[in-house]
Amino acid sequence: MIPHAPILAIVLPLFAAFLMPVVGILARRRGIKRAREWFAIAAVLVELVIVASMIPALREGQIIPGQFPVYELGGWSPPWGINLAIDGLNLFAAVIVAGISALVVIYSFVCMERDHGLDQYYTLLFLILAGMMGVALTGDIFNLYVFFEIMCISSYALVAFRRKWQSIEASIKYLIVSSLGTSVILLGIALLYGMVGSLNIAHLAQKLPLEPTSAIIVPLALFVTGFGIKIAMVPLHMWQPDAYQAAPSAVAALFSGATATIGIYAMVRVVYTLFGAFAIGIMLAVLGLVTMVLGALMALAQRDLKRLLAYSCISQIGYVLLGLGLGTSLGIQGGLFHLFNNAIYKTMLFMIAGAIIYRVGTSNMDRLGGLWKNMPVTAMLFGVGALAISGVPPFNGFASKWTIYVAGIEAGQPVFTIIALITSALTLAYFLKAFNSIFLGQRPKHLSDIKETPLPMLFPIMLLAVLCIVFGVLPQLGIDIVRPAQEAVMNSGGYISAVLGGA
Repeated sequence: MIPHAPILAIVLPLFAAFLMPVVGILARRRGIKRAREWFAIAAVLVELVIVASMIPALREGQIIPGQFPVYELGGWSPPWGINLAIDGLNLFAAVIVAGISALVVIYSFVCMERDHGLDQYYTLLFLILAGMMGVALTGDIFNLYVFFEIMCISSYALVAFRRKWQSIEASIKYLIVSSLGTSVILLGIALLYGMVGSLNIAHLAQKLPLEPTSAIIVPLALFVTGFGIKIAMVPLHMWQPDAYQAAPSAVAALFSGATATIGIYAMVRVVYTLFGAFAIGIMLAVLGLVTMVLGALMALAQRDLKRLLAYSCISQIGYVLLGLGLGTSLGIQGGLFHLFNNAIYKTMLFMIAGAIIYRVGTSNMDRLGGLWKNMPVTAMLFGVGALAISGVPPFNGFASKWTIYVAGIEAGQPVFTIIALITSALTLAYFLKAFNSIFLGQRPKHLSDIKETPLPMLFPIMLLAVLCIVFGVLPQLGIDIVRPAQEAVMNSGGYISAVLGGA
C-alpha cells in the first residue's frame, strides 16, 4: 500500500483541482498545447494507482488489523476527532469512482475540445472526484455530508457548464431539489448527534438502540429521503432527466457511473452499518420495483437518446435497490454486482451518446438514422451496451440480474422476480428502438459525410465494452470483486470493532 493512501486519495484531486487553472495559464503563455489535458490525465491515473494500492489490505471484506484500521487525522483516536476508515464496501465504491473518473478524463481529451473554459471544467471535475472520495472514505458522518456537498455543488456547475438556457434551467432545478436532499441529511445528522453526542459512524452504530423507536425512525427516514434524491429513486427523480440531458456527455457519463455509485454507497453505509436496518429492506425492495418499472416506461417514450439513457439510469438503480432491499446474502451480492455492472455499461452508453453528438451535433433520434454505414464500430459498441443493460447473455448485465432474480425467489418473493424480468424486456425494447432510430433505417442526406468516432474517444468505450463481455462470460470474477463489499454490508460489526479498536 502507498503510505498515507487514504488521505492522498482525497488530497490529490483537491490539489489537482486548484492547480488546473495555473497549468492552463502557464501552458497558454508558453504556447504548450494540451498541457492541461495531459496534466489531468496524469493526475487521475495517479489517483487510480493510489486507490488500487489499498486493495491488498483487505481480506474477506474486513479491515486487516495492524495495517490501517483507521487513518487518524490530528492524532485523535476514534471516536474523537476525524478519521478515515477503510473496509470492503467503501473501497469497492472508491475503485469504481477512480476507474470511471480516469476513463471520463481520457474521453474528455477530445469530447470537450470544442468547448471554452476548460480550466474551469477540469477544476470542477477534480472537485467532484475529491468529494466522491471523501464520501467513500470518511468515517465521520458530518464529513460525509461536507464531502457530499462538495460533490453536489461541483455537479450543479458542470450541468450548467455550457451556459445555454436548457443547461442553466436544468442546473437550477438540480440545485433546488438536491439542496433539499442535503438539508434533510443534515437534519438527520443533527438528530443523531443530539441522541448520542458523537459523529463517528462506528460509534453511532454502537450507541444507537436496536429497537425501531420513533427517535430512530425519523432520522432513518430523513437519510433515505436525502440519499434517495441523489440516486434519483422514484418519486424523487424529477431532476435527473433534465440534468443528464443538458450536461456535457462526459459529465453525464461521470454522473451515471460514479456519482450514482457514491449515492448508493452512502445510503447502504447509513441504512445498514449505522442503523442495522435490515428490517426496512422490504420497503427498499418495493421502492426499487417502482423505480425500475417507471424508469423503463418513461424511457420507452423518449425520442432523445440522452434523455432515454437518463430514465434508463433510474430504472437500473431500481434493480440495485431491489437486490439490497431483499436483505439476504445473495440479494446484497446481486445488488452490489449490478451496481458494479451498471457503472460499466451506463458510462459506456453515455460516452457513445457523446460520440454521436460530437459527430452529428444532436441526440434527437428523429433526426438520425443509417449511421451504421458511417460509424460501424460505434454501432457495434452501442449494441454491446444495449444487450448488457437489457440483461441478455453472455453480457455482464445478465449475470447480475440473474443473481437478483434467484435472490427474489429464494427470499419468497417470486412476484418481485417476475416484475424484474418484465422490466428487462422493456429495457430491451427501448434500446432496440434506439438502435433502429440511430443506426438503421434511412440515412438523412446531411449525414452522408459523417466519420467514425475519434480513437481517443473510442478507447474508453472499447475498454468498457470488453469489461461487459468479460464479466458476462466470467461472472465469478465479478462476484469475487463484489464479495468484500457484500461481507462488509452483512457484518457491520467488523467495521465497528476495527474502527473502535475492538471496543
